[in-house]
Amino acid sequence: MNAAEKAVLTTAFETLGPERVMRGLKARGHSWSDCFLALVIAGEPGAASLDLQKRWRKEHSVSMMLRLPVRTVTQIVSMWDHDETSFRSLAVEWLELNRVATAPHAPASA
Repeated sequence: MNAAEKAVLTTAFETLGPERVMRGLKARGHSWSDCFLALVIAGEPGAASLDLQKRWRKEHSVSMMLRLPVRTVTQIVSMWDHDETSFRSLAVEWLELNRVATAPHAPASA
C-alpha cells in the first residue's frame, strides 16, 4: 500500500469514526454482504445486502450512506479486495492512535 492509498484510508477512517472502523474489521468476506463496508453500514454480515442488492450503483449508494466521496468508496473496496492484510494493519494502527488521542485524562492528584 502506497502513501496515497494510506492517506485515503486514514481520511475515510476519520470520517467513519472508531466504532464503525472496529465493526468493519469484523468482516470476513469480499462481497457487498460481508465486506468491510457492509459491516460498517449494518454491523453484521448480510444485514446491508438486501438494500444494496436493489441498487444499481452500489458505490454511489454506500457513498451517500457513509458521507464519503464515491471515489473513496471505490478505493476502499479495491484496497480491501486486493490487500486486506495491509488494510487491516493500517486500520488497527489508526484505532490505536485514535484511542490514545481521545483517551480521557487522569485526574490530577491533589
